[in-house]
Amino acid sequence: MVMSSSAGTSPGFGDEVPAAPTLSGLDAEAAVEILFDRYQLRMLRVATVLVGDPVLAEDVVQDAFLAVHGSWERIRNKDEAVGYLHRSVINTARSRLRRRSVVQRLAGLRQHDQMSAEDAALKAQLPGPLTAAIAALPRREREVVLLRHYLDLSEKETADALGLRSGSVKGYASRGLAKLRKVLQEEQRPELLQQKSSGKEEPR
Repeated sequence: MVMSSSAGTSPGFGDEVPAAPTLSGLDAEAAVEILFDRYQLRMLRVATVLVGDPVLAEDVVQDAFLAVHGSWERIRNKDEAVGYLHRSVINTARSRLRRRSVVQRLAGLRQHDQMSAEDAALKAQLPGPLTAAIAALPRREREVVLLRHYLDLSEKETADALGLRSGSVKGYASRGLAKLRKVLQEEQRPELLQQKSSGKEEPR
């Protein structure tokens, strides 16, 4: 996927989204093994962006897969277990963030130290100028952008995972992508000015 800042498009987030597997008729062990093989890396990247700590993200994703395994008999439509996994990653990440926030307040940690850790995690997971831009998005916009344009979920799937209405998902995605496109355009501007000053034309 190519990174783009054109109107009506979204910035590129990397590799192709794997096709949803057929899980009907499988037991919990076999189903979770398939889900893990196909989605573990993508879930780990999303969790890392959400919690800002690669080690904590591993715990979040592990707990999410364990939740799918433990709830397998209660999941009516087995082929929609991927959606359950998405929700579990989001909810577990939020829970860990709340817990970490309490610990940090009690320990008297300063806010900029937390942001430095998040920036480092983002830089390890996402390309170039997207890191700071995504870190700067409000939580809802960041979550929606990640689910819609990194995990490539539909509006309904994103709404279900985040407990939002589809209209709200559309609004958060629109505002988040507009901010990301603005950042990418500003990042490209100095390069274009340098090309013009050296007599080079921008490729058409």
